[in-house]
Amino acid sequence: MNKGLLRSAWAEIDKNRLIDNIQAVQNRVGDRKLIGVVKANAYGHGAVIVAKAYQECGVDMLAVATLEEANELRNAGFTCRIMMMGLIPLELVGKAVEIEVMPLISTMECAAEFSKQAQNQRKTIELVIAVDTGMGRIGFLPEKKSISVIAEIKKLPNIKMMGIMTHFSSADMEDLSYTYRQKEKFDNFYQRLLEAGIKIPMRTAANSPSILRLPSVFYEAVRPGTVIWGCYPACVKDHDTVKVRSVMSIKCRVIYLKTVAAGEAISYGRKYITRRDSVIATLPVGYADGYTRSLLGKARVLIHGEYAPVLGTICMDQIMADVTDIPGVRIGDEAVLLGRQGDKEIPIEELEQASGLCSGELFHGFTCRLPIVEV
Repeated sequence: MNKGLLRSAWAEIDKNRLIDNIQAVQNRVGDRKLIGVVKANAYGHGAVIVAKAYQECGVDMLAVATLEEANELRNAGFTCRIMMMGLIPLELVGKAVEIEVMPLISTMECAAEFSKQAQNQRKTIELVIAVDTGMGRIGFLPEKKSISVIAEIKKLPNIKMMGIMTHFSSADMEDLSYTYRQKEKFDNFYQRLLEAGIKIPMRTAANSPSILRLPSVFYEAVRPGTVIWGCYPACVKDHDTVKVRSVMSIKCRVIYLKTVAAGEAISYGRKYITRRDSVIATLPVGYADGYTRSLLGKARVLIHGEYAPVLGTICMDQIMADVTDIPGVRIGDEAVLLGRQGDKEIPIEELEQASGLCSGELFHGFTCRLPIVEV
């Protein structure tokens, strides 16, 4: 067992691969700024671990979704710019100014409150203007009246407009026509801002699929997410232009072995009945660890470098695997639920297809309870 762990299941983060992936994206985008997105505990990979890796690669701006996430980074000693990707409630603006985040602005009311709190604390706050070009989520609509509001925001004291961002909803789809329409709206709106005398130095729109497919939207800064974890969207067939490898593995130890006769039920609901005398290994991972119940009848693990099917309903804390055809399995042997063992692998794409969940949801779910080990 890994030294210091209090359970026999864990997530491994490969620091070397993480850095390699960051550098691969840096090579792809050239002199554009890379914003290190570490929201949701860096998609489950460990926000502090990933932020340090970004720092080692020369990245000087991070991005999070909530003020709590930003505060965690400040408490961990990060002094770089932290851009918000979610809106901050008015009652928390004072705290946001105190820890000096770059808030995302979608209303005059919020901008005015930041100006007020910045004056009170004798600080200047850098803002990022959000523009909704077709995501339908947050941001100013790219229309004339929005330009008037942004012009008024620019006049506020103790405020500096640092960036303007939009988010592509469909850059991971085969058909990019909607993404191109979003780009056109963003470009036209930015040009109209310039014509109104509003110059904002940093534009950012590119997420992972855009980084892999659309160099025309790199602008001044990009915001990679899943590509940093070693994931390619299904629509991206070219894995050579930006070469990345998976960063996370999920591992555990066999905690129990038993031999059962043919005809015995395994797990809740008796949804699996043994068809032969079988050797069953119990593993200490379940749906509370992100190993979702939707994997019923479709999952497998690696033990001794061989695949073993997971049997029956996924329990909250345990799963059962059929190791009848794998000789010599013992209690304490390592099992891999995600990642490589020997010359075989269980990639995240396999779990995505089997579960119906996206990689981000799976990654984050795994480390809600599993300890993270950096290797």
